[in-house]
Amino acid sequence: MAVDLDTVVAALDDLFSLDTAEPDSSMSRHIPRVFDAAGIDWRAFVEPLYAKRFNGLVRRGRSSVGTVFGACFPSAQVLDAWLEMARPGDLLITHHPIDARCGSPEGDVWAEGFVPIAASHLSAIADRELSVYACHAPMDASPTVGTGAAIVEALGGTTVDHFWPYGGGYAGHIADTPPTSSAALISRLYEIFGVSTVEVLGPMHASLDRIAILPGVGDQVDQMAIAEGLGARAYLTGELHVRIEGERGRRNFAEVEAFAATTGMTLLGVSHAASEHLVIETQLARWLAARFQLTLHPIREAQWWR
Repeated sequence: MAVDLDTVVAALDDLFSLDTAEPDSSMSRHIPRVFDAAGIDWRAFVEPLYAKRFNGLVRRGRSSVGTVFGACFPSAQVLDAWLEMARPGDLLITHHPIDARCGSPEGDVWAEGFVPIAASHLSAIADRELSVYACHAPMDASPTVGTGAAIVEALGGTTVDHFWPYGGGYAGHIADTPPTSSAALISRLYEIFGVSTVEVLGPMHASLDRIAILPGVGDQVDQMAIAEGLGARAYLTGELHVRIEGERGRRNFAEVEAFAATTGMTLLGVSHAASEHLVIETQLARWLAARFQLTLHPIREAQWWR
């Protein structure tokens, strides 16, 4: 069933309050930086409104949407998979508008951070009249279709407080959950996120029922301390250590290691991409089905840690 693209975009914009949201503070810096460094004219690819607010419709294809796909990052692997399946007019919804390589605890691999979409992929998207929509900070802060809200839901929790101010709201949730142990929680995270590794630091607990949840980047020890002060016994994030090479990455790595040696929380990382992909497969998919009778086809990363 085909749906008018502008109707879908208007509803998504309203869901995430993009008409009143501030320009995305992170993407407004990283998109120009990485594309300019690669010599790619990103402004020629994106919609004029996107170049102002860095959220919303990135690229307009045909006027009607046939099939909707979804992913956390538009990585090369995700785009290759999408382009194999997509037909003119299809829509890809992502959380991030560009890829990020954050490293991995598997072998302690360090990486380069944000990278641009290749010119060949941009050309293929344009030539095939495909559409792209991306929503970053407002999706992190959303209490209904949000990266953090989806994790609270998956754990059967109830949000009782917040931390980490971000995107006009909060990226961090303090959730009361059914009692569990650190070991049982870790096993559950493997099931929820489908990851090959859950990074674990800090002490293990026989019983806990309050978890701090912060998808994506979670390597700020001041926010970890705030979460602990709000009663969290476990701290669940995407990246405990953002292994992006550079002075800041190395400094934060050392600070998290020092915090882990003294905290009473079990610290857990499930990868940046996996932690923020869950909302695509769950809350966003349900929203699209209820609003437009559209089925969202998720595209998972072949490797969540990278």
